Amino acid sequence: MFELKPVKELDKLSLEEQKKYCQEVMEYTNSVKSKVKSHVMINKVLSMVSPALRNYDFTIEGENNLPKDQPAIFVINHSNSHDFFTIQEAFGQNNRRVSPIAASDCLTYFTQKEFELSGLTLMDRNNKESCTAGTIQMVKNLYMGVDVVICGESTWNIHPTKVMQPVKYGAAYVAALSGCPIIPTIFEYVEVPDVVDKEKELYSQCIVKFGKPIMVNLDEVAAKTKLVQSTLEEMRSELWNGLGIKKESLDDVNKDIYLNHTYLKKFGDPSFEYDSAYESQFLLKDKNGRVENEYTLNENNQFVPGVTPKR
Repeated sequence: MFELKPVKELDKLSLEEQKKYCQEVMEYTNSVKSKVKSHVMINKVLSMVSPALRNYDFTIEGENNLPKDQPAIFVINHSNSHDFFTIQEAFGQNNRRVSPIAASDCLTYFTQKEFELSGLTLMDRNNKESCTAGTIQMVKNLYMGVDVVICGESTWNIHPTKVMQPVKYGAAYVAALSGCPIIPTIFEYVEVPDVVDKEKELYSQCIVKFGKPIMVNLDEVAAKTKLVQSTLEEMRSELWNGLGIKKESLDDVNKDIYLNHTYLKKFGDPSFEYDSAYESQFLLKDKNGRVENEYTLNENNQFVPGVTPKR
């Protein structure tokens, strides 16, 4: 397996060393057999099926930011189980061929096969070789003219107030290796302001918003990841402001609605369950070594960081 250099070593490379390393990656990438076949018809069918499955309005903004003459890496936020079909619909409407990245370690065998048929690149987040192979496959996809979609946070953000969880380096690394731009992209599922009984009743609207392209050089991976992070946060905050959504502190959160919606997101979709305890390992820790992604009620009925178990 080809060894990718750690991000912390990249900015130590001279310009000549960067060029040599990119050439080595390109040669290895070209030698790898592509796992992406012609999924144009499958993607087209899925993009047509998606409107029939959702129970909310769907709009796209920022389509003028889509590159017309090359593929791109789309870094999206991730908050629920609808993203797969949102990707198909948004990219299908823009006639773009796409290969999203999905974690294989949380999928059943049959779900993996279903995803593979639709052109997803699967990665086991607990396996270094699998992650390296997935990164090389993303570069290969881009060389073949196929867009790549990455959930920058690596797992769902279901925090009651955080705009984004930390974005990881993978997307910027792929952008630097491929020479393709990153398009920061927000999937904003507008939640209804009520306690509901079913997962399909959670949302009134989905807004897909494409940001301006960001180019990345090999010695800029860490810095440009921070730029992608801040851009996504600004884009989502602007949407929240326009929609009248206020989440500046826990005082702005209706705890009954949050707990109800979070439970249905995690357990209300019959095709998927979100394991908070397992998924927390893929979130970056804060400076105090903590991970905070979900709130629940403790034994004293206090609203605190914690995991809501399945009833």
